[in-house]
Parts: sequence; C-alpha cells; structure tokens
Amino acid sequence: MTASTIALILEASATPKPGNVHKYHSYEDMGLEHFIAASPASTWCFRKLLLAALNSALRNEICVPGIGEAILCSVRASKKWHRGGNVNLGTSTIFSIMLPSILFSNIMEKSFSVRKVCFYAKEIVSKTTVNDAVNYYKAIRIASPRYLGRVANAPIPDVFDERFEEKIRKGNITLYHVLEYASKEDVVSRTCVNGLKEAIEGYNYLGKYFEKYNDVNMSIVLTYVKLLSLYDDFLVLRKHGKHVSEYVKRRASEIINAIEANVEKGFNLLKQFDNELFERKINPGSIADITAASIALALFTGVIKI
Repeated sequence: MTASTIALILEASATPKPGNVHKYHSYEDMGLEHFIAASPASTWCFRKLLLAALNSALRNEICVPGIGEAILCSVRASKKWHRGGNVNLGTSTIFSIMLPSILFSNIMEKSFSVRKVCFYAKEIVSKTTVNDAVNYYKAIRIASPRYLGRVANAPIPDVFDERFEEKIRKGNITLYHVLEYASKEDVVSRTCVNGLKEAIEGYNYLGKYFEKYNDVNMSIVLTYVKLLSLYDDFLVLRKHGKHVSEYVKRRASEIINAIEANVEKGFNLLKQFDNELFERKINPGSIADITAASIALALFTGVIKI
C-alpha cells in the first residue's frame, strides 16, 4: 500500500511527461494537487482487499473477493477529497489486480517473483465475479471519464444504461468479461487480463533507466515515453483517433532514440513534445496508469530508490 501511494504521487509529479499533468501543466478539470490528494485517499481502500487476499493465501486458495468494491471505494474516496475530474479509475483497476498478485507471490511462493505475479494476476482476474462487474460499472459512472464512448450490439451492457446492473446479473457477466472485451482497445484493461504484461515491461525499463542514470524522475519519464512509443493510448484513441495515436507513438520513439544518443538534445525535444501535446489537449492517461503500476512494482522490490 505504501509503495502504491508513493508511486501514484511520483508518476503524477514526474516532469515532463508529454501531454500529462505534472509540475508545470494542469488541465482545467485536473491538476497535480488532485492526483496528490487522490493517492492516499484511494489506496487506503485496498487494505480490506489485501486482508481478503491474505486470508485466501493462508488457506492456499487463489481467490480475492471484493475487487470491484475496492475500485469503487477508491474512486469514491478520491472524489471526496478533491474537486477535479477522473484521476484514478485506471490505476485503481490495475492495482486491484496487481496488489493481491504481489501478496500471493510473497505468501504462497515465500518470495517475490515477477513471473509468479504474472501468473497470479491471470488467475485472480479470471475468478472475478458478477458483483465485481457491477461495482466496476458504478465506479466508472462516478468517475465519469469524458473519453468513454457508448457500447451497442456488444456482449456487455453500456455503462450509461440505467439497467446495467440487471443486464450484468442476467447475463452472468463478470469483471473479467468486461475487461476482456475492453482490452481490444484499452491498454489498462489489457494489462489486467494478460498478467500485467505492460506494467511488468515498464518495471523492467524503470530498472534499466535507473541503473543507467540513477535519477528517479528521469527514469519515470523515460519509462513513460518508452511505453508511449510501444502502445496505443486508449484516451488518445477515443478523443483523437488512430492517426493521432500513431503520430504520438512514432514521435515518442524518435525522442527515446534522441535521448539515448544525446541526453541534453533529446530532453529539449521531449519538452517541445510535451508542450505540443498539452496545447493540443492530447493526454495519454492510460500509459500514465501503466507507468504508475510499474513504479509501484519497482518501489516494492527496490529496483528504484528515492
């Protein structure tokens, strides 16, 4: 929980992360102070979830009741402490799978293993329930992210459908079904159903960059840009389309290469890219969520040290 709380603050304050909120850039409905307020408020909600996971682990059962409830609690708690927009739906969703997975790895395997965290994450999400799905929908409705589109002719109900709970229960739709459907476009949902692949990839990059530069902020920024070069961001796709998303990935790749060739020149390009995305209101928030999860893993294992 401590690693997660710190990770959320470090990710939000890391500067400059192109298009994201950070020390020098705020959007009209969210600023750095909103992320800082949401961090301790929301991560406290995972205490109950981790206690449930601990009880299951001690019984040698891979089962975590209350995942959807933890996400809902996090979003509600965040909203209680700030007046901004959606700042933690994505991170709460990833953490609800990742934190129990870390605990299972430690308890059942007697030691931390990234490979085992991946295994337990897949097992945990596959056993989520209808109640988890209902609470997840409630969390989305409270967070009310602007980028969310409408769903029609799909195996899951539209989140804005007033009969969503009835349809989820009637169709026996679990949180896994919801995330698996969304994973076709959304990298946050994808990492939740594929064993935290993208978050672990970010964790590995964090270790590499921290070993090379011995600087936490720089390591986080470079990890974020690296992930941005590899994956389409759901928010960018929803708001700006595939063409813009491809441009962002391509430019991020060019900047990573430029930094590796010459740090000073590369960072000047990075700052220009950050200003460009901010002015165009292109905010790759999904990649930021993945980065926050990577930081939590890295802090927990001591791969990076503040």
